[in-house]
Amino acid sequence: MTTPTNQPAWTPDIEKPKAEVQAGAEGQADAEDKWEDPVPLGARTTLPPFPREVFPDYIAAMIAGVAEEIQVPEDLPGALALAALATAAGGRAEAEVRGQWREPLNLHLAVAMPPGSGKSPAFRAMLRPIFEAEKELQEAARAEISRIETERRTAIANAEESKRKAKDPEQVKVAVEAVLMAEQIDVPVMPRLTADDVVPEQAATILADQGGRLAVLSAEGTFFEIIMGRYSNGRPNVELCLKGHAGDRLQIDRRTRQEFVERPSLTIGLCVQPQMLQDIAAKRQMAGRGVLARFMFSLPPDMVGERKITPEVVPDDVLRTYKSTIKQLVVDLAEWTDPAVLTMTPGALRLHTQWRGEIEPRLKRGTGDLEALREWASKLAGHTVRLAGLLHLAENPKSGPTSSIEEATMERAIKLARYYIEHAMAAFGVMRAHPLLDDARAVLEWVKGKGHFTRRDAHRGLQRRFETADDLARALELLEDHGYIRQVPTTATVGRKAVIYDVHPQMAVTR
Repeated sequence: MTTPTNQPAWTPDIEKPKAEVQAGAEGQADAEDKWEDPVPLGARTTLPPFPREVFPDYIAAMIAGVAEEIQVPEDLPGALALAALATAAGGRAEAEVRGQWREPLNLHLAVAMPPGSGKSPAFRAMLRPIFEAEKELQEAARAEISRIETERRTAIANAEESKRKAKDPEQVKVAVEAVLMAEQIDVPVMPRLTADDVVPEQAATILADQGGRLAVLSAEGTFFEIIMGRYSNGRPNVELCLKGHAGDRLQIDRRTRQEFVERPSLTIGLCVQPQMLQDIAAKRQMAGRGVLARFMFSLPPDMVGERKITPEVVPDDVLRTYKSTIKQLVVDLAEWTDPAVLTMTPGALRLHTQWRGEIEPRLKRGTGDLEALREWASKLAGHTVRLAGLLHLAENPKSGPTSSIEEATMERAIKLARYYIEHAMAAFGVMRAHPLLDDARAVLEWVKGKGHFTRRDAHRGLQRRFETADDLARALELLEDHGYIRQVPTTATVGRKAVIYDVHPQMAVTR
């Protein structure tokens, strides 16, 4: 093993007292064969890649093309493709399972990637059809809105004029009623599909104005920061997220108006930095009220440092087909003011029932591998139905609202759900991680190739990360607990006493 090129070579920065160096060397020689294997330091397992093959060809090709051109993992454009479909279908279609069980087709999605990894260009590429469809809907509605606004103003003016000319109480009464009726002429609001930097209260107003649906889409984690309390003195406001995901009745009383939505549909598609996952989990109201259990997380691998400099660009025909199909799906579904109900074929229902039977024992306390994610995994059967409904509409953009979900589509949805299980385990692992793990990993990377080191060496070598010696000491203590290093006892009585650590032989090499 060699010293990593991005780390400084180990050179003692103090002259250690002879007695200490000798004690350290003897201690290392005596104990070298007594080291036990270190305990993995929050081991990060390799996560499954995004299964783009579950999508129809025009979406799968777009995912692959964007991933290649922008040099990002396919998880990112794949999750954004789901966000686009959920934006189109949310509040406009739902999938029927059995009895009274129906699932809306909106989703809450979050992709965690570090800064500078290509989130913004991928976001623009995959969601461009949504924003263009929104613009087209607005342009189509503008003339009608203008006509009705003119009609309303004219009616009010005429009624006011009649009121001024009224000569007896009866005429005044009729004129006043005419004014009130004119003022009640309903002017349609401008169509909106999306929002970004919006507070929950304003998002609820937009959602109510838009017939109960809205998608909050952002290349950053801004909305997470807002609902965690950026503008409310740190007090999270999660009501819209909870009800907007489940479709539970939403009623909000304001000073000037009341807002009521029978079945709200809120889609959320966010790209966040990994650190934000821990920040979110630190808010008791976020975890305790089940907000995180509603999100489907992706933790793609970090490609920074290994990206191609001149990758292939997305073929023009792939761009055109993806854009035109998604735009048309949005426009067509916008006409369904009463949600389209997607039924399942017997084969699809049977497969989903088997999937539920597989999930259930995995939630059992003490033995289930999903016990630690019970709240999240308890929603997995419903999320799978939502995924199946979205895949069905993607596969059948014209006939989807009036046809049934096939068994093969449900099979692909389950494959996608399995991907999200593994990534949820990793995401919640990050959120529950020891706060010093990242610091300890940084120190561990620094000590690679060293047989021993002093605390002062480490502090100078890592001074950009650790402001104080105490901060470093806590990370060193964690590494000791995991068996990667151990402090060397000394008996020196002269000179400045250095704190010396031996390094596990698996991490060290002969110098």
